[in-house]
Amino acid sequence: MHLGTRLAQLLRSWAFWLALVLLGLARVVVVEDGQKRWILLLSAWEQGQVEFVNSVTGKPVLLEFRLPWAFGGFRAFTDPETEAYYTAGQYPWNQALARERRKTLAYCSEVGLALRLGNTWFRVEKGCLRLRLLWPP
Repeated sequence: MHLGTRLAQLLRSWAFWLALVLLGLARVVVVEDGQKRWILLLSAWEQGQVEFVNSVTGKPVLLEFRLPWAFGGFRAFTDPETEAYYTAGQYPWNQALARERRKTLAYCSEVGLALRLGNTWFRVEKGCLRLRLLWPP
């Protein structure tokens, strides 16, 4: 076999495997607010967060999550009163959240909320933000 042909085959093989690895590390997320739609290309290591004020307790809530294969690794940060509002004091909130894995998320607020995916921020008042993980399927 000619050296040039073998080299071309090797390069195609490496390019195929490199493309496969890069595709596996990519995350494609659609964010919608009811009127607009954004498509984000993120990496598997990027993080997200949601910030809002609980309308009953008036205290801030911060939710963090990651994008390994789905939206997951959730953690919540708030005061004990607001945590009790969500859990009725019946279970440890962050332990339950850590087990969640979702391909779709929706956050709504009458007062307002802020969502960050990677380095991109979205804000909404009197509405919702919906996230769908398109890739990986």
